[in-house]
Amino acid sequence: MDSKRRERSNAGMSLIEVIVAVSIFSIAAAVLLQSFVTSQRINKKSNLYLEATTVAQNIMEEIKSKDFEDVSLAFNYPIDVLTGQSRLSFLNSDKSRINTGEANSIGVREIVKDGDEYNDVRLYNSLDGDNTSRVTASVISKDNGVTYEFNPRKTGDNAGKYYFELTNVTNNHETFDALVKFDGGRSSGYKKKTATNNEEGKNDYLAPNISKLDTKTNAFLIMGKNWDENAMNVIATEQLQAAQKLWAQDLADYIRGASEEEQKRLTEEFTSQYPRPTEKLSTEDIYAQTKRTLYVKIEESGGTIKTEAKYVLNTYDYVKKGGNKYERMDICPCHGQSENGKVSGCFCTYESAYWTFYSSEADTKLKNLYVFYYPNYESKSSTKPLDRIVIENTDNYPAKVYVTKQRDEEENTPTSAQENSYRMSLTVKESPVKLEQINWNTNPSLYKAQTKLRTNLDYNISDFDKILTRPKISQMQLTYQAVTKDGRNDRKKTGAAAKQILSYNGLDDKTETDRIYTAIVDVYKAGAAAKGFPKEDLVASLDGAKEN
Repeated sequence: MDSKRRERSNAGMSLIEVIVAVSIFSIAAAVLLQSFVTSQRINKKSNLYLEATTVAQNIMEEIKSKDFEDVSLAFNYPIDVLTGQSRLSFLNSDKSRINTGEANSIGVREIVKDGDEYNDVRLYNSLDGDNTSRVTASVISKDNGVTYEFNPRKTGDNAGKYYFELTNVTNNHETFDALVKFDGGRSSGYKKKTATNNEEGKNDYLAPNISKLDTKTNAFLIMGKNWDENAMNVIATEQLQAAQKLWAQDLADYIRGASEEEQKRLTEEFTSQYPRPTEKLSTEDIYAQTKRTLYVKIEESGGTIKTEAKYVLNTYDYVKKGGNKYERMDICPCHGQSENGKVSGCFCTYESAYWTFYSSEADTKLKNLYVFYYPNYESKSSTKPLDRIVIENTDNYPAKVYVTKQRDEEENTPTSAQENSYRMSLTVKESPVKLEQINWNTNPSLYKAQTKLRTNLDYNISDFDKILTRPKISQMQLTYQAVTKDGRNDRKKTGAAAKQILSYNGLDDKTETDRIYTAIVDVYKAGAAAKGFPKEDLVASLDGAKEN
């Protein structure tokens, strides 16, 4: 019996047992294999999403770190020709692959949406001449991105909307296409600020805020209420000396040839009518009738941009109210023409030296020039205004110029009457001939200056509270003055034509609220751009907002 038990215990597995075991193992292996495959798919998908999200974050950080116009520049002229670097810093390691035309090159461009399709934008072409209206890109540059101006999209279905494309962007071992969308139009909730939409609306043109100026790319000049008190004191002192000298000459002429006795009588007669000048004229009264001319110059040399200013104070037309013939400035020998050349003995005019108030740093460009000044509300003549500002940009440097009149809060001025009667002269000088625009004046509607004018002149700023119903008025005698290569004044345009040439826009004094652009970065599988960015190829998306 024991031997039988031993024989049964040494026997192998039966066929049924083997089949059951194999079946169990197969089922377990299949489950494990399916789990492994699923895990691999999940890991691959997770890795793809992670890499796509990294690309989206890199793009979002880049566009948020730049001004909106610089974003446009980076996608239209991706390589900075001055530095050789990519304008999108996260692509600098791959800059040799940007837009090379090869299959694996990185594509960087702006596109425009037409229905469900995305098409190329049109960059500036030298064959267009001055007809920049053909440019559909959001930036205009005539020198491959060295200098540029923002070209806002204001009308049509794409008003306030901008689209930018990246293709073949690699992160680690994954390659993607990306679509960057900015929306500042109605669909983004944008509404212009008006009298009836004051709370939600946004401003397109704002009075500049000094505290927020970036001094690297913005130059600002602030002229005080009194431009030069010392100069006015010198003028008054020298006027007194000249008046005393003239008085003595007149007295000598009056008594000449008379006897000694008669001279005494004539002297008393003359001095009773014209007392000898002994006191200086009021510098405040003189300044109120002073012709003030501010010259602001923009110069570019060797890649450095510099702004300088000087001023001229001309008091020749001042006459003291109720005063005699010695209490006036037109006794000056220059006859009020000293600005046209130095006149010996002239005392009624003071000209400052030029001083530099901005000089660009390396690799920076001047974007905006701000001029703040207090108007002289005694300047009421449209033909001979007391206030004059001349912007000299004969190097044709592209920049926005803001000319802003300021309120005098201490004196609670201006009043509405002062604003309505105020007149001033504003002249912008450029040299179109240096840009080979010889016949620019034949069709000024097609010619655009390098200087863009923004100003709150021609707006009544007397009522600070009624900022949304501020009336337009006529204050500014605006001139666009062309200058020859050797510096002589050439042809000019005034009024509405000058405003058109200078792309004039008004400023207002509202509380600063920037236009908001919704920003979306969508990252797709490689090749999606060529197919119009189909939804099924979308891998990751980031939302944000961009103030501009």
